Amino acid sequence: MYFPKSFDRYRIFAFVLAFLLPAGLPAQKNVAKGEYGDMLYPYVHEYDQILVYKIGVDYCPATPSPELNAAQVLDIIRKIDNISRGMPKMVYLVGWQYRGHDTGYPSFNQVNDALKNPGDATALESLRWLIKQGPKYNTLVSLHVNFSDVYLDDNPLGPVYKDRDIIVRWGNGDYHEGYVWCDHMAFRASNYRNWHQGTFQNDQINPLTGLIPELLETASLHPDAWYNTSDPYYGISDEEDCMAMREMTVWVRRQFNMDITTEFDRRRPEGIDFVLFHPLLWHCAWDERTPPDPMKIPSYFQTGANAKTWSSSTETVQSKFFGEIGDYEGKILKDPVNLTGVAREFATRTLPWYFLNRRLRVSFDGNVARYTGNISSTYEGKYIIKSGEAYIQDGDDVFIPANWRSHNEIIAYSSDGYKLRTWQLPEGWEKNRMADIYLISMDGYRLKQKNIRIINGTIGLSLNPDESVCIVPAGTDPDNKAVTPPSGKIEFAGSDSNTQGNWKGKYGSEGWSIVGAGEKIPDYVSVKYINGANRIWTEAGKDIEALEQPSGDLRIASQRYAGLHEIIEFEFNDTNTHQISLYLLDWERSGRWTVVDAIDANSRKRIDTQNVTNFGSGVYLTYKCSGKVQLRLTNVYSDRYTHSKDAGFSAIFFDKAN
Repeated sequence: MYFPKSFDRYRIFAFVLAFLLPAGLPAQKNVAKGEYGDMLYPYVHEYDQILVYKIGVDYCPATPSPELNAAQVLDIIRKIDNISRGMPKMVYLVGWQYRGHDTGYPSFNQVNDALKNPGDATALESLRWLIKQGPKYNTLVSLHVNFSDVYLDDNPLGPVYKDRDIIVRWGNGDYHEGYVWCDHMAFRASNYRNWHQGTFQNDQINPLTGLIPELLETASLHPDAWYNTSDPYYGISDEEDCMAMREMTVWVRRQFNMDITTEFDRRRPEGIDFVLFHPLLWHCAWDERTPPDPMKIPSYFQTGANAKTWSSSTETVQSKFFGEIGDYEGKILKDPVNLTGVAREFATRTLPWYFLNRRLRVSFDGNVARYTGNISSTYEGKYIIKSGEAYIQDGDDVFIPANWRSHNEIIAYSSDGYKLRTWQLPEGWEKNRMADIYLISMDGYRLKQKNIRIINGTIGLSLNPDESVCIVPAGTDPDNKAVTPPSGKIEFAGSDSNTQGNWKGKYGSEGWSIVGAGEKIPDYVSVKYINGANRIWTEAGKDIEALEQPSGDLRIASQRYAGLHEIIEFEFNDTNTHQISLYLLDWERSGRWTVVDAIDANSRKRIDTQNVTNFGSGVYLTYKCSGKVQLRLTNVYSDRYTHSKDAGFSAIFFDKAN
């Protein structure tokens, strides 16, 4: 339907809401506003620990790239699983719809015939089969879609967008043209009008999940090139269009428990971003004018596949010092049979990125990024990562632990090859005297050398050019599929913002540790602080939110803090369940925003998340735990919220579990 410019747009949407939206459409809560405390974290998946890549099924008939059916796609997935030694993966299929890449949008209701396997009745049957088969190869299969493009001549939904005036108009009423792809003009969709008219919900996402219900298990969708676009004709601003994008993201998550990743989030209007809403950006540093700050946004809040600039593919701070997943799509496109270059990309880009993401970022001075565990990353015309003084990446030579495996395993690779290079084995190999070495290929692994001596914690290695190997303690089955056992158990038991600093008689019956006032740690637990430093605001205070001193009448306001993140590790030496309580205090009432994740110390998997805001009067977070567990405190900082100074805690209290 067409509305003249003179028709007030708020009356338009009152009409739309009354007649076009379905009854019972879930209302959006304040989280979609993107204000203080608003977030969709934790995500369904932990993307900083997943190899996410794309496979081009069909780039449309105008391109010479080969088409792939579902069986051929699955074979590529199998090969990459072998190359990556079973690292968790997710793949988005490009060109799965209509005639291939960027065709048929905004409709998602037709599967490309190119995907049809011989013997299957339809391409849809083949696609659904493919999604079901992916997990056999540690891979979730999902779709590359588009929310911004509208083609008018190759799908049934495009004319509906035109009729409902969802296509953006310039001030003179002309339609906003995007680009020509495969001989078809793509017009730009208004997120605002798409969302508020219910077209996004009822004509795009609901039909897609109904057509391919397996996507609900994959729980991730990748809209490519998702632009915010002002609509001068209706007076819709870029800011309002971004708000609609966030509404759309929140609705998909709440309706289907599905993450939305996207291509980029830079160059949004000032003060707007999607940190804590979009977990992965395909081009996380694509705009050299507005680069992300890796020391303010950790990888588990938002990570990226390609960290180089969009315009020139030059290295950035992110790609040099903090890593990137890498580019698989182009290599698969060039050689879908032999996957030339994929082993190198995995070893030199994905593997270091995964390794660094499992550590906390301590500092960055422009030349050296330092991580916990005495890990450092530099760039001297090549990527260099060291553990202490020992190399684990030296350009295209790598020697990096496969931390996702349940047994000790190291992946080594060399692009040019070398003879008898000595590598230092990582922590955890101290008891091993011999190692076995297996060649890695896209078809699996095979023994290369057996019972290689380990001398003083080092091993000598020779590699041929473009050769990958895995190294395991002698006698270890490299095909071991055992799941890493949990390090312990932890369960959130509640919060308390009433007690404030009056902890005596309520907390700490079995022990305590108060920053700046000493500690009395029970014998059944050891506590380790990873990253962070101490600060004391006052040792002689009387404000009720300041903690009572262990002795005397005065109070202390203090904090162990880190600008980005820190970890408290608890290791209990008995089998009992114990209660710990963490006290957090925003002493200056400066608007601190802290996310507290309970994580497994072995696998680094997140178990629980608490979103902590408005704690100027102090708040206790209580957990019941046993074994070895960690609490990770992270400061929230982004373009949309810049007030939080740091993340920290004031005290830990130990009590008998109820």
